[in-house]
Amino acid sequence: MDIRRASRQLPSGTTRSVFVVLGTLGMAWSALTLPTFWNEFPIRQLSEHIVRGETFPLETLRNASLDFRHGVHLTACDAVAAHGGAVVELAILDRSFATPANAAVDSQIEASRNSILSGLACLPSDAFLWFELYRIESLQSGLRAEYLRHLAMSYQVGANEGWIAILRNKAAFAVFPALTTDLKSSVLDEFCLLLRTELYQEAIDIFLGSAEPYRDLIIARIDAVPVQNRQAFADLLARKGIDAHIPGTSTTIRERP
Repeated sequence: MDIRRASRQLPSGTTRSVFVVLGTLGMAWSALTLPTFWNEFPIRQLSEHIVRGETFPLETLRNASLDFRHGVHLTACDAVAAHGGAVVELAILDRSFATPANAAVDSQIEASRNSILSGLACLPSDAFLWFELYRIESLQSGLRAEYLRHLAMSYQVGANEGWIAILRNKAAFAVFPALTTDLKSSVLDEFCLLLRTELYQEAIDIFLGSAEPYRDLIIARIDAVPVQNRQAFADLLARKGIDAHIPGTSTTIRERP
């Protein structure tokens, strides 16, 4: 409905009352939500930079995490904020491992795990957090069949998320023999996704790394990738002196001087 037209149909006193009520409700909503928004905003912003591959000093990460936990009291799940908090906790864990003789690693593992579980409680469809739960559970107790279910959930709820695929595909190929047939198929499809989205260098790193024993399986699946993407991948491999015999492509391997 056109508000201006509707207001002309109301008595003038009623019109003023309606807008006074709406204005009061708007100010009340802002008073309730803006403090939470501004408290969460730094953790959201920081997590976005972390996901893009940027690094921060350990103290900066810890301060951001403390500010978030002490400053935000959510009355309902905020999936974005919960995801951001988990990303920062995981970044702290990664930095803790890089710090020699860091006695706080065990407690940070537990803090990261709790943060992941809180995030998944708010948003069970968060593929990144399912993957990180698999990673952190395996870190704590070694690879177990029940942890592979977390990895399977990550694929189930987010099979086509390119930025997660860069991390997940490498980790999945590292435990490829332990995966179910369906999960192996998802991992192979995900490698093809990297090529379709032109993440060639990332695909090459995996192809020559954790996926090296399974090249034949990848090549057998690679027909699903457009031929121009396959050719670009083959050309980049050829520059490294590798002819992977990728179907539908032609390359010339030149001897390096």
